[in-house]
Amino acid sequence: MSDKSQARHLFQTIYYGHVDQGDMDTAVMAFHPDVEWSHAQVWAHHGFARGEPTQLHGRDSVHAFLAARVAELKDAGITHHVREMVMEGDKGAFIGAVEGPGPDRAFMVWFEVKDKLVSRYVLRPL
Repeated sequence: MSDKSQARHLFQTIYYGHVDQGDMDTAVMAFHPDVEWSHAQVWAHHGFARGEPTQLHGRDSVHAFLAARVAELKDAGITHHVREMVMEGDKGAFIGAVEGPGPDRAFMVWFEVKDKLVSRYVLRPL
């Protein structure tokens, strides 16, 4: 599997696929234990407003953040999709979309990979 195919698998299948199912234990396995994770809300829902990004360090911190949002994500009825990805060496970016009620909402992710896991994740809405 190429590095780009592996990265797509980490994001679409392991991370977003399991976030969308509410399985945060599996979702965070896409991340390196020392991941730098930064996420700005793509769309406002359930009291989560667009604005300043949430900055977390470490897989355990990401897990705690996501696990606290399982009910809201399920209720929102959304799914995440990787659309177009570029990658060079251990760094890359992709355009993704949140699909669900209402129009699709686009986002961009910058990422870095270390030890075949995502070590830096920066998501911003477009």
